[in-house]
Amino acid sequence: MRSRLAFMGEGRYDVNESRSARSPWVWRGFLMMSMLAAGIAIILAGNGAGTFAVLWGVIAAGWFAISMWLWRKHHSVDM
Repeated sequence: MRSRLAFMGEGRYDVNESRSARSPWVWRGFLMMSMLAAGIAIILAGNGAGTFAVLWGVIAAGWFAISMWLWRKHHSVDM
């Protein structure tokens, strides 16, 4: 069975044609995961585990960045 990429015209993949950009649930899922990770970071910081709090903060920032990037892609596809 051929993959989705094999059916692309010039062999180039465009993220605007992907399900990730078209579905609002993907960016919302990343947003929820980033809020959960931020909550874990706050709890860890309150309990004195500073190193783990910073690591979870970095994870939260990364997931939030991916969420906002997908949101922008979703918004541009809708328009």
